[in-house]
Amino acid sequence: MTREEIIGKFEYDVARYNRAMRFLIVLDQMLNVVLWNGSQDETVSSHIGRRIESGEANLIDKALCKFLRLLENRHCIESIGE
Repeated sequence: MTREEIIGKFEYDVARYNRAMRFLIVLDQMLNVVLWNGSQDETVSSHIGRRIESGEANLIDKALCKFLRLLENRHCIESIGE
């Protein structure tokens, strides 16, 4: 990523999300690293969504995604890439 792309992403995120929401996203990304050994740049929902699509999801992944569906239909699948 170029410097300009990083600055653009930062400005986009600040405009899109308030400070509290950005903090919750950081916690989500931290849980992805600690509990799923995932990327620090990806949320748990995105990680699980990719695992479901690839057929690698376990029962815990599927149960968490089913719970998140109560908050937003297709949450895990829609979160891929976040």
